[in-house]
Amino acid sequence: MIAFLFLAICFLAYSNGANDNFKGVASLFGSRTCSYKTAITWATLTTGAGSIAAIFLAQSLLKKFSGKGLVPDSLTTQPEFLLAVALGAGATVILATWLGFPISTTHGLTGALVGAGVTAAASEVNFAALEKNFVMPLLLSPVIAVLAGAVLYGIFRALRLSFGVNKEMCICIGAFSLVGRF
Repeated sequence: MIAFLFLAICFLAYSNGANDNFKGVASLFGSRTCSYKTAITWATLTTGAGSIAAIFLAQSLLKKFSGKGLVPDSLTTQPEFLLAVALGAGATVILATWLGFPISTTHGLTGALVGAGVTAAASEVNFAALEKNFVMPLLLSPVIAVLAGAVLYGIFRALRLSFGVNKEMCICIGAFSLVGRF
């Protein structure tokens, strides 16, 4: 069972990578700033660095996605439950990726946790914890990101204008100059 669980987790990681790896650098490739090979190298390196950082910085997320507090604690330690969650989330993400649908691994994991929890112990799923720990953050995070982006854009635009920087910039290197639009 442990070997199957390990393979299911590897499948989930593969699905996540297939879905997410290129998103962060798509604009580099799309704008022809760099080649596909360079963009995918950047994507792989930064995804790997993020994974390593997550080991140290994402302990609270790990606790949430273990299912504790959402489903009975006895269920979260059963390899069969963990296998169902990993396979459910992995299958959802890889299928959506393969079909070209937008998908979030976070949403896939949340759905797999709830689905496996309802299947195993429907009356014991804590829907209040689902709302508080999963649904509300998933709904509020895009709103907070838009607001923060708007505020930062306003600040940086005001700074740019106060320093007299216009949309034409000249970057001079030695005897050559590159003129571009920003």
